[in-house]
Amino acid sequence: MNDLSPSHQKANAAFLKVQKQSITRDRIFSDIADSNSARTANMNKLRELRLAREQKDAIDRAATAALPKTRARRPKAA
Repeated sequence: MNDLSPSHQKANAAFLKVQKQSITRDRIFSDIADSNSARTANMNKLRELRLAREQKDAIDRAATAALPKTRARRPKAA
């Protein structure tokens, strides 16, 4: 490879530099996409838990409202 002209060596060096930058950029974008998908999955899981809790609370409130109301008893005067 030493028989390459100086301009050819410069071109090879420039190409390798651009290729390395491209690989680095692709890795960064891949990491960003992975973190975005993890965040979305976590957000969806938390949303499902919240909706389930809200539904359970609504059912509990409805069940409580359906119970007959009892009157508070007054203490007897002595």
